[in-house]
Amino acid sequence: QIQMGAKDALCKIAQLNCGLPDTLAYYSEEEFITGFKKTMAFQPRVVKQNRGSSGEGIWIIKLKDQPYCANYGDASAEDDWMLDLMEANDNHQEFHT
Repeated sequence: QIQMGAKDALCKIAQLNCGLPDTLAYYSEEEFITGFKKTMAFQPRVVKQNRGSSGEGIWIIKLKDQPYCANYGDASAEDDWMLDLMEANDNHQEFHT
C-alpha cells in the first residue's frame, strides 16, 4: 500500500478527467518559482503553507491588475505583477508582488 497525503493524491489525478492540470505540489524553491508563476497567470490559486486542516496558512491568491491567460501554460506571471492574497482562517487581505 502506498501512503500519500491529500496534496500528492490531487497531483496524481491532475491529468484525469476529474483532475485539474494546473494542480502541483512543490518540493524545491526552483519548482515553486516556475510552477507558481505559470499557474498564477492562468487562474486564482489556493496555496497551503502548513500541514493540517485548520485553515491557518491557507491563502487564496488572485491577480490584482492583470488578466488571466486563456489556457494553462500560455503565460507566466512576472515578478512585478501585484497579487491579492486573502488568508482563509481570518480573511485578512494583503497585497504583494
